[in-house]
Amino acid sequence: MFQASWDRATDEGRTEKFWRNSHSIALGQDYGDPDRDLGPVMVFLASDAPRFVTGQLIAVDGGQGNVR
Repeated sequence: MFQASWDRATDEGRTEKFWRNSHSIALGQDYGDPDRDLGPVMVFLASDAPRFVTGQLIAVDGGQGNVR
């Protein structure tokens, strides 16, 4: 659904969606870097460290989920 909407959007529409979405990111209003922000969480989950963690949602979204 997202891809179909994105494909129909004009360049101006895509730019507007990008900036409107980035304003809802509480930690700095900037999109995260996959290697710096998401990578460590993925390494943590793939390691033995979360051996006692069950059924949790770990949001790596810069606080965007809390703003909406």
